Amino acid sequence: PKHHRMLMKLLHRLWLGCVLVLSMAYWAVGGFLFVLAGLVLAPLLPLQRSRAIGQWLLQEAFHDFLRLLRLCGVFEYEFRGFEALESVSGGLIIAPNHPALWDAVFVIAKIRGLRCILKASLMHNPFLRGGAKLAGFIPNKPAHKMLQHAIEALRQGDRLLFFPEGTRTRKQENAVNRFQGGIGIIATQSSAPVWPVFIETNSDYLCKGWPLWRLPDRKIKLRITLGEPLASPPDESAADFTERLRAVCLAALSNGSKTAE
Repeated sequence: PKHHRMLMKLLHRLWLGCVLVLSMAYWAVGGFLFVLAGLVLAPLLPLQRSRAIGQWLLQEAFHDFLRLLRLCGVFEYEFRGFEALESVSGGLIIAPNHPALWDAVFVIAKIRGLRCILKASLMHNPFLRGGAKLAGFIPNKPAHKMLQHAIEALRQGDRLLFFPEGTRTRKQENAVNRFQGGIGIIATQSSAPVWPVFIETNSDYLCKGWPLWRLPDRKIKLRITLGEPLASPPDESAADFTERLRAVCLAALSNGSKTAE
């Protein structure tokens, strides 16, 4: 009956609201604990050691957050091909497309030891600041320092998470925004392999322009696939590498069907 459907829809919206409040509380408490962890670990341990602990703690925190959301029935997700990274060592770049605000959470929860190239303004976000600093995230501005620090990190064997679009995918774009030139400069200068990641979703939740308080209108489904690594030959320019990477991403997203409804 109609009244029954309306009641069920209302109860579902109330449940989503409770999950949203619970999620915000998780981030608030987690952000505070990471600030405390940084105050304790940074003075006592060498930089590399405290950074490794920070990356492990952040991965565990994100993994538990995703487990919480799945338990609440908010979304389903599937990772494909990530076992290929288990035997890989040395510096590398993880380069996902960026449909929604929480993409980094999924990738960091799945891949160990990541340092993220992060929007500089987010380094001051109270929810993110503690974890970002402890894990050694690199702000994207000023650009020349970001490039320098990223290349040095890769030469030292670090793993970097870099979103080539620079921001979430705009709705007017076909599948991805134009890629920022920094990914090509870093790849060609460091000679580190770039592993593309293809994120597909059935929902616009937390996409560009979606306010944090607005609830999703249906269960969110995601498919996150690790592609084959791309190497930059010595004679390839940074611009050419960037366009080649974008073409690979476009092809994978257009050939792969949308996550099942």
